[in-house]
Amino acid sequence: MDIKNILKLKLYNRLIIDQIENWINDKEAILLLGARQTGKTSILYKIIQNLINSEKVNTEDIYFFDAENINHLLILSRGIDEICKIVKPDENKKKYIFLDEIQYVKNIDKTLKLLVDHYGNYFKIFATGSSSLEIKNKFKQSMTGRKIIFEVYPLSFYEYLTFLEEKQLADIIKNRNFSDDRSDIAYENMRQLKAKYLDYLLYGGYPRIVLESDENKKKILLDEIYSTYIKKDVEAFFKIEDIEKFNNFVKYAAINSGQIFNANSASKSLGMARKTIIRYLNILNMSYIIGVIRPFYKNKNKEILKMPKIYFYDNGIRNSILNNFNNIDSRVDSGVVLETSAYLNLLKYFNKRENIKFWRTKTGSEIDFIIDGEKFYAIECKKSLANFSINKYKDFLENYMPQKFFVFNLDKEENSKSLIYKLQFVI
Repeated sequence: MDIKNILKLKLYNRLIIDQIENWINDKEAILLLGARQTGKTSILYKIIQNLINSEKVNTEDIYFFDAENINHLLILSRGIDEICKIVKPDENKKKYIFLDEIQYVKNIDKTLKLLVDHYGNYFKIFATGSSSLEIKNKFKQSMTGRKIIFEVYPLSFYEYLTFLEEKQLADIIKNRNFSDDRSDIAYENMRQLKAKYLDYLLYGGYPRIVLESDENKKKILLDEIYSTYIKKDVEAFFKIEDIEKFNNFVKYAAINSGQIFNANSASKSLGMARKTIIRYLNILNMSYIIGVIRPFYKNKNKEILKMPKIYFYDNGIRNSILNNFNNIDSRVDSGVVLETSAYLNLLKYFNKRENIKFWRTKTGSEIDFIIDGEKFYAIECKKSLANFSINKYKDFLENYMPQKFFVFNLDKEENSKSLIYKLQFVI
């Protein structure tokens, strides 16, 4: 897209943009990885707008290449010399190069390495990609110390409200830290927040879906997002030939989301080889459709050590695959829907996937999420607090003493008890 046309676009801010712009004066290339249509390209556009609106960068010093455009792909595939014919280095001013969908570009790792090594003082490079497996494999050696990776997920609840232009509600969420008490939120605001959150649980946080008001169109668009993923990533990129078999696995994963994932059980249920199951799971994980979280453990005799849990990153995609857009109150999987939303929003807040774990004993005691990083938190998801009892979690709390124990729920706030913090909405 022409830079002048980019400046005319109405774009919404994303939480990740401030993190990216902290690196704007550094030499390293910025890589944005994430599923298709999660807003990576729009983030590039927003950064371009911010650069020009800052009045420190001129339009003619910004270059945008889309690797899905055959002409742009040819230029990028020819390497650094061809790029430098278009983007001429100038020691008097920095130029900004934006590259979209770089997984299609042959030898892009070598090209970016040379650009950073030889022109890092003249060019600032931003790039996006939809396959972390391919890109990370390419860049593992050649781009060491030359890149900063940011992972782009569907919208958090705060971003969802921002896209809906619900500024008052968004500010209520934004101006609170993760652990802040929600009890002082006015009743009417809480009622509105809950109504919005219930819609968010059904249709998820893909930007195009959020901006569409018609529910039938939302469902059609979600189907289209998944179909495009199958066509462009699964078939064309990962070279999966038996799409029916792959789709069967995806549906199995959707049904078993939030559960311990046992590859042997999946193999038996689906009649597929175990190595096929593992390959399909890795594809879903590396293309940002499914997250895999590992167990937190200290006691090898009593706690689960190896088998992970899986979660879809987006409720809308999962609901589309299951063809189930029923309200959470009428669903047998309401707990999983709530956990899926919590998982995505925890990722947005705590940033690192590897810091989010779960705890489960061999006798079945479980806590949905453990934050195991700079903070040590335990988080349990409950649609209702009606039958909630702290005694169920006594062993974990006494043995590990987390800094805080959160109960993420949709009920009206009640008085907090000891170290329990009840969260209606995770930012």
